[in-house]
Amino acid sequence: MKTVNLVKSLDKLAGSTFRRQIMVNTQRTENALNHQATMFDKHKTEDDNAHTTNQIKQGIRSQEDINKDLQSQIGRLVLAPRNNSANEIVQARVNMFGEEFETLKDNINDWQERTHIDKEEVLTSVQQATKEVLDLEYRFEPDKQEFLFVTELAPLTNAVMQSFWFDNRKGIVYMTQARGNGYMLTRLRPNGQYIDSSLVIGGGHGTHNGYRYIDDELWIYSFIKNGNNQNTLVRFKYRPNVQFTYGSYGMEDVFTGHPERPYITPVINEEEGLILFRVEPTTVQRDEEEEYYDTLNYVEIRRLQDIDNKVDNVIHKFNIPMSLTSGTTGQPMQGVTFADDIVYWYTGDSKPENPNYITAFNANTGKQLYQVNADYGGYDGTFAGNFAEAEGLQMYYDRDTGKKALLLGVTVGGDGNRTHRVFMIGQRGMLEQLSSRSAPFIMSDTGGRVKPLPMIPTTLTNLTQLTEPGHYYLYTNHTVQIDDFPLPREWRDAGFYLDVLPTTTAGSVRQILTSNSSARNMMTFERITDSVGNSTDWNYVPKNSGKGERLPSFINKLSDVDIIGMSFYLTTDDTNRLSDFPIDRKGVAGWSLYVEASNTGGFVHRLVRSSLSANTEMLIKNYNSKTTYGPWTLHRGEIIN
Repeated sequence: MKTVNLVKSLDKLAGSTFRRQIMVNTQRTENALNHQATMFDKHKTEDDNAHTTNQIKQGIRSQEDINKDLQSQIGRLVLAPRNNSANEIVQARVNMFGEEFETLKDNINDWQERTHIDKEEVLTSVQQATKEVLDLEYRFEPDKQEFLFVTELAPLTNAVMQSFWFDNRKGIVYMTQARGNGYMLTRLRPNGQYIDSSLVIGGGHGTHNGYRYIDDELWIYSFIKNGNNQNTLVRFKYRPNVQFTYGSYGMEDVFTGHPERPYITPVINEEEGLILFRVEPTTVQRDEEEEYYDTLNYVEIRRLQDIDNKVDNVIHKFNIPMSLTSGTTGQPMQGVTFADDIVYWYTGDSKPENPNYITAFNANTGKQLYQVNADYGGYDGTFAGNFAEAEGLQMYYDRDTGKKALLLGVTVGGDGNRTHRVFMIGQRGMLEQLSSRSAPFIMSDTGGRVKPLPMIPTTLTNLTQLTEPGHYYLYTNHTVQIDDFPLPREWRDAGFYLDVLPTTTAGSVRQILTSNSSARNMMTFERITDSVGNSTDWNYVPKNSGKGERLPSFINKLSDVDIIGMSFYLTTDDTNRLSDFPIDRKGVAGWSLYVEASNTGGFVHRLVRSSLSANTEMLIKNYNSKTTYGPWTLHRGEIIN
């Protein structure tokens, strides 16, 4: 029942407040009574389970007790006398719903029919639900699904991407870009962060490579020109920071079944044990063989086992229409992959007004199955630099579940400002898997602390080794091990923050060192360095809290103070200790020392006497180096009114 809360403390005066309280109580009483009447009527007419038999009383007994007593009496009557089965059969003609049948057989038939129907309905329902779940779990429809963003790749080579490949074993991405008469092969983390790269001289501009594990070693299948400038298909194992030429670093020729040596780029599907050749017929083939007369590319699919055993066996072959291979149509080939007897052909140029397409072909017949627009990498039809070139296609498999995803690449942005983005459609869970691996690069630890050093402190001896962007911290015991630190080792009595800012496409980074000391002014140094050890000198960035910096006591010669931009206050003790301090001014208190740049590449010392009661004097000395310098010169100040 609804709770009624009346106003019990009425106003003492019979005024408007008193009348309002009476009206409130009257309204609440009326609402409560009406609610009770409504609920009672609903209880009598609508509620099916208003009371249990245990709640209904007949005298001192509940209806539950009465029902149990009656059922017991009926049971005894059915079985009496002497377990009379006829009465029991008569009772069994009534089902649990109170429906009476002429015979027990009719009741049993009805029960069996109900059970059969219910079973079929349940099985059909379960099968339908299972199908819906599986359809959702394994849905793979590139012609209907939208490609979703996975990651952005950040190689150091500033050129358009040609192809990419995500390694499902080690989580590394391989990427190719045209470079001179070959291509740059770069390794990156799944989040696009650069690892290292190597140049493949004479390679086929990275149009597509095949990647395959043999005995847990990765082999890369690639087109290259051999020593006689002939088209050749080779395989090799990746090595960082080298230049691959034909036959170098264990490179091997690969059997193709094409002694005429056409231009071939390979794509491998390890899951199916197959290799696809994208073949460009030779001039002789186009002139002499009718099937190649109007063909720029055709596709062959062979078994990897046949290639290994040098067996010339083509299991699928068909020509690609000229409309999807010719640059005059705005649809040159930019990527190809295959799975489940379907070949996916990726085309487009760099002009956003020319749509990019993925065209699917039946590998058995060569017939086109469908074609879908594949313009990605921009926003609302707008692309950075008005440039968007389709580049690269891959069928990716999850090693644990066998689920697959179709990945496509696109390069956007103007010259000198390229970005390389990867998108995908895939079966359930594939986006989450690839996206979790490609979490954005962070500059600090995930907990918000400085980032751990990528190498143990004992091996970090030169800060040019540290080019991975991030916010780091060097403890005092770290700083004394660094050979290219901007301060003498005796001066390294505090920790330093080290910030390595994001790299350029040339591989150079800006490093910033900032002291962590509450007892003195902050000291900051900056420089530019790269991954091969080239760097500028450290540049001191002046910071001052208004207090003069004291000269460290370990410095005994002024010529050792050579950090341009720094300034110090010298006491009488300092001037007496410094062996090369001007002899005529030793013991004279209060000097400010400024270290200034020199046009000779050395430095200049400017000493200014700091005294409120004496003339200001300025002493200047030029240094070409710590050991080559000129004389001290005196510049006197004159007291004026």
